[in-house]
Amino acid sequence: MKAVVAHGPGDFRLEDVPPPRPEAGAVLEVEAAGVCAADRMIWRGDGPWALEFPFTPGHEILGRVAWVDEASAERWGVSPGDRVTAEVLVPCGRCRWCRAGRTNLCRGGTHLGSGLPGAFAERMALPAGALVHRVPPELGTDAGALIEPTACAVHAVRRAGVVAGDVVAVAGIGAIGAAALGAAAGRCRRLLAVVTSPARAELAVALGADEALDTSSVAGPPGTGTAAELLTDLAGGDGVDVFIDCSGSPEAVELGLAALVPGGRLVLYGVYRRPATVDLNLVAEHKELDVRGGHLAPGAFPEAIELLRTGAVDAGLIVTDRHPLDGVHAAVGESPSRQRVKALLVPHG
Repeated sequence: MKAVVAHGPGDFRLEDVPPPRPEAGAVLEVEAAGVCAADRMIWRGDGPWALEFPFTPGHEILGRVAWVDEASAERWGVSPGDRVTAEVLVPCGRCRWCRAGRTNLCRGGTHLGSGLPGAFAERMALPAGALVHRVPPELGTDAGALIEPTACAVHAVRRAGVVAGDVVAVAGIGAIGAAALGAAAGRCRRLLAVVTSPARAELAVALGADEALDTSSVAGPPGTGTAAELLTDLAGGDGVDVFIDCSGSPEAVELGLAALVPGGRLVLYGVYRRPATVDLNLVAEHKELDVRGGHLAPGAFPEAIELLRTGAVDAGLIVTDRHPLDGVHAAVGESPSRQRVKALLVPHG
C-alpha cells in the first residue's frame, strides 16, 4: 500500500509499505487525515519534540473499519464498515493520570502519527489500547476529519472554565482556534477573536465571533499599547475574562496578559517554537491571573462530534484544502496564498 514516510525534517516520501496486519485492535481504510500545525513543525524541524524517524505521520484520523478483533469490537462498540476516529495518545491505562481520567497526561503511552504509524496512508492500524469513537454516518468527510482538532478546542474551552457572563477572546484562528469559537459561542456573553489578517477576521466572525481584532493593522508590538487597548475596548472597557491562545505566538500571549481583567484566565493551547518573556507581576502582583495549559482532548470527542453534527463548528468554513497522498509536500509546506485554514490528505481521492 501507499504511505507517507517521514525520514526527517523536509524529507517526507510517498512509499510502498507493507499493509498493517495486527493481531489485535483494528485496521482502518483511511478516508481522510487532517494536516496539523504539528505535522508542519515536523516538516520544518522546529517542533519541541524528540522524534525517532522514520515514521508515518497523521494523527487527525477518519477511517472505515476494515478489520477488528472480537475483543476490540466489543470494547469500542464498532464493526467492520463503521466509520471511526481515534484519540492521538494510546494511553498505558495504568498510571496515576490514566486512573484519574487524564489520559492526555499519560507518560507511558504512545502517539499515533509519530510513535505509531499514522493516517497519512491508505490503511493504518489502531492498537487494542487506542481510544476509539464511532463517527455518525451523517458527518461528511470534512467534518469527520475535524473531530480531533475540534475535541482539542473543546478541551481548551473547558480548561478556561467559561461561564455565561464571560467575555472570551480566542487568538489564532487556525483549525483549533476556529473550532474554539464554535465551542465557546453558546457559553459566554461576548466572543472576540484575535487574528493577523483581514481574511481571518472575516472568517472569525462567520464562525461565531462578535468582533475580531486584526493585529496586522495595529501599530506597535501586539502585546502592548494600542492592541491591548483595542482588545480591552472590544471587550467593553474592562478587558477580557478569558484569553485562549491557539496561535503558538508569544506576542499573542503578551497581548492576552495585558488585556485580561484582574482574576482572569489565560489558557495556552498553542505549541510554542521559542521561549516567551512574561511579566510575572501581571500574573501575580497586579492581576492574580490563572494560567492554565492545554494538551490534547481527554473526554472531549463526544462533544466535538456533536458540535460538528449540529454545525456549531462549521467544517465547510474550516477545511480549505484537500490533497492526495502524493500532494503531501503542498499540504505541509507554506501556503502561497496564506488562505489555508485546514488541509486534508485524502488517500483514496
